[in-house]
Amino acid sequence: MIDKYDVYTDGACSNNQASGGQPGGWGVVFTDGRKYFGGDPSTTNNRMELKAAIEALKNTPIGSEVNIYSDSAYVINAFNQKWIPNWIKNGWKTSKGKPVENQDLWMELLDLEKERNVKWIKVKGHSGNKWNELADKLAVDAIPSEPKVILALSKRNYSLLLKVVKELATKDPTFIGLFRELSQDNNS
Repeated sequence: MIDKYDVYTDGACSNNQASGGQPGGWGVVFTDGRKYFGGDPSTTNNRMELKAAIEALKNTPIGSEVNIYSDSAYVINAFNQKWIPNWIKNGWKTSKGKPVENQDLWMELLDLEKERNVKWIKVKGHSGNKWNELADKLAVDAIPSEPKVILALSKRNYSLLLKVVKELATKDPTFIGLFRELSQDNNS
């Protein structure tokens, strides 16, 4: 008897930057109730989508049938529109001759996929599908928060500290109180 699995995957990234350098997370939900998630402090949305698919397959036995549901056109189209065979034939170059992004993850995913019978199924994101919504929530919740660190500076660098905190306060309201406190200390 062949094991069969239905799995929903999703990736998320702060500011959804394709260029990288943003915190991101991935989520995987099996319809049997299992859930997996994780994050990366510096990544892209597409890398997180791939990581979710990789983790889904890592958690299924070799030889099993796996339906992977994803709202990522990037992942689904690569398989269903046969982008991958063309990339490989072209030495991991796109149709425009540029290197395929995320080749490391694509290769890991392909190694896992070839040991299973995988169907790649596109679902519409944020459309009320409970499994996709749960995978999205896991991915978003797994995004690492950006650390907020302020180093104590000596008296002679106090004005620099004040300037930095003032700038942070314009972008993040949690720094407003600290800016006020430092301003009062500076005036006394």
